[in-house]
Amino acid sequence: MFNLFMRSVIVLALLFGLLFAVGMVVMVYFDLPTIFAVFFAIGIVLLQYLLGPWILELIYKIQWRELPAVDASLASFVKNICAAKGIPHPRFGVIEDGNPNAFTFGHYPGDARLVVTTGLLNKLNQEELQAVVAHELGHIAHWDFVVMTVAAIVPLLLYILYMTARIGRGSRRRGKSGGFIVLIAIASYVAYIVSHYIVLLLSRVREYYADEFAGEVTGNPEALSTALVKVAYGLATTVEGEKRNDTRMVAARTMGIFDPKAAQTLALAGAAVGTITPQTMAGAMKWDLWNPWAMFYELSSSHPLPAKRIRALERQTEKMGKATRFTFRQEKTESYWDEFLVDLFINYLPLIGFLVGVILAGVLVWQMGTITIAVGIFFLMYSGAWLLKRWFAYRYDFQNTRTVKSLVDEIKVSKVRSIPCTLEGEIIGRGVPGLFYSEDLVLRDNTGFIIVDYRQPIRLFEFLFGWLKAEELIGRRGKVMGWYRRAPRPYLEMRKLELDNGKTVTSYLYPVQQFFVYCGLTLGIILIPISFIVGF
Repeated sequence: MFNLFMRSVIVLALLFGLLFAVGMVVMVYFDLPTIFAVFFAIGIVLLQYLLGPWILELIYKIQWRELPAVDASLASFVKNICAAKGIPHPRFGVIEDGNPNAFTFGHYPGDARLVVTTGLLNKLNQEELQAVVAHELGHIAHWDFVVMTVAAIVPLLLYILYMTARIGRGSRRRGKSGGFIVLIAIASYVAYIVSHYIVLLLSRVREYYADEFAGEVTGNPEALSTALVKVAYGLATTVEGEKRNDTRMVAARTMGIFDPKAAQTLALAGAAVGTITPQTMAGAMKWDLWNPWAMFYELSSSHPLPAKRIRALERQTEKMGKATRFTFRQEKTESYWDEFLVDLFINYLPLIGFLVGVILAGVLVWQMGTITIAVGIFFLMYSGAWLLKRWFAYRYDFQNTRTVKSLVDEIKVSKVRSIPCTLEGEIIGRGVPGLFYSEDLVLRDNTGFIIVDYRQPIRLFEFLFGWLKAEELIGRRGKVMGWYRRAPRPYLEMRKLELDNGKTVTSYLYPVQQFFVYCGLTLGIILIPISFIVGF
């Protein structure tokens, strides 16, 4: 359930990561010098850099348009900014999808592509739209395509050092200095992990940099703030009272504006008329700023949390000598660390159950030599831990009908701690606009919109649903039952979707997982008495 940029990164990473893995196996098998592996890794990154834009154009339904034909005012704005900053005019594309988003990709500023969805064109006012486009132009002006490509080389090289030290250059070297090589391997692996998070940190810094660029060229940082609230938190429906010109109505027929891991959908009061109030913004920012889960999720995110970006834009507004309309000054009335620690324990409960089960089983085999009872104890501990986690994470009560607005203010919610509820509204698009196999949906009610996470026990079924069925649902109204979560993006994990035409879409992940958990418990309960009967 990712936005355009992150799904693009994942697709490319899987493709070229597979090539890198196969190449490393060949290098090790033929005992080739380390320098070969280094050049191979750099070659993989360069190949991804060269072919990436072509692959993205291939997998997304991008309609390339002349910008004046889409929005004359926006075209004039882009032309002026490009001229003032010496930026080559990017190629402009539109994806017909109600999920608002924007992203850029390319090799260098001279061949950059800037893509927006019709949802973005329809949900933001002119100032907000210009601010979002200016943010994307900031990525182009700062050569972020090249910067992040170069940064991506470092983790690969550290991984090669780790593999070289781990495998060695044959038993000859291991025999002479095995302990030293082990230390090098450990240090290289730690450095590899750290470098991965440093690259993500660099990406977050580039996002702040692009935000600052947008605030500077528009002279109105708060326009990007309100755009972030509408898009990143989903606090917007189509702007009413603002007559669209004909060109925009025609349009309506590697750097996203936000990261879904940093917050993606939801809505608040006032959004339906295209306005954002200080109360609306404060309610949207609370989870990012107060829930301990937020800072942990941000560590593995390519984008800063929207609330932190809004605060940075607020400081930029103050530096310009302007009064800020949206200032978050609320104080926490309680600590949320107790809920966080409970969530953390529940999240890792299956791992704890697995380890305890392995230890107990090992002790029983060693002390008593009874394999059957050991296996039974293991299944009992592991399945029991899973059952406890699922009791906590999947409360099965969908009688509570909510709005997207009412969910966004919820602070005591996480990937583990959910809110079972029912939402009613219209399906307006896919979770990943333009991606032909995107299985997730976007549901909008009269307060905003939210990603609906469609899941099945077998991923192939998700792919087939996205490819063959999802498009048919767009434009239909209905109600969806599921579990509202944040991780850190807000989303609704679907259990069932009932449409106005009588059709039903059901996720079978929950009952199938429950079935296997109960099977594990049953197996454990059966094996324990059997062990006393057979004595083995």
